[in-house]
Amino acid sequence: MNVELGTVFRWTNFPLARYGDTDKPRWFVCVGFSGSLSHVASVYLCTTTTQIDNFNSSGSRKGHSHFIFKVSEFPCFEQDCAIDFDEKPYVIPEGYLSSYEKDLEVRGELDVDILRMIYKRLMSSDRLSFVELCEIHDSYNRAGITGLKKPKRYR
Repeated sequence: MNVELGTVFRWTNFPLARYGDTDKPRWFVCVGFSGSLSHVASVYLCTTTTQIDNFNSSGSRKGHSHFIFKVSEFPCFEQDCAIDFDEKPYVIPEGYLSSYEKDLEVRGELDVDILRMIYKRLMSSDRLSFVELCEIHDSYNRAGITGLKKPKRYR
């Protein structure tokens, strides 16, 4: 499977759940790749959640930086869902993706404007290291999305 910056895909039986013991399908957006100096080639993946009510004023994620993908605007998703930028993206070795290829289904690509917004939100998050932010910045540049602010070492 060829995953590029902005690829939206569904991973059936995702094996690395952060919460709970149940393997369940997860939806991901590719937001970058590790740099050429990394020991293992990896992919940065933001997951989405359909639990949008958690972002309301009384929800468990109130105050979290997030973006809601409405199916009416983003038909690659099956349900309205959100990216929570206060959650660290998954960093998955590319070879791991290959070994689960039968469980992966590409559903679409996000446009440049949405990718720029995601980049800005990731740069504002305190969940990624300076090196990880630089790798994501370089990924955007390699994909032809330029003119973005470089990460700052000390935020």
